[in-house]
Amino acid sequence: MDNKHPALQSACDFIKVNLHLKISMLDLKRHTKYSERSLQLIFKKYLNKSPFEYIEEQRLLKAYELIKQHKQSKKTTDIATEVGFRHLGRFSVNFKRRFGVHPSALARS
Repeated sequence: MDNKHPALQSACDFIKVNLHLKISMLDLKRHTKYSERSLQLIFKKYLNKSPFEYIEEQRLLKAYELIKQHKQSKKTTDIATEVGFRHLGRFSVNFKRRFGVHPSALARS
């Protein structure tokens, strides 16, 4: 993320620390001091995705890492909740789409 927009760096750092929380555009706006529209444009320009797409991606990546780390010692539903997913069905579908494997199958591998 070197040489990127300072608001993007600030927003991404905030997201990574607060993945477990429900993060709104208002939270990002307050944290970065940039308007919601400016943030949307900055994310699109530098990452080619919306702030919410980025948040979802970070949650999925963190969930993948935790599932690999904990294998079957921790339930995948607990991990999903821990990284901020509120809807477990959507978590499973998006996880499989992203990584090509169901979260529970990864835990068993």
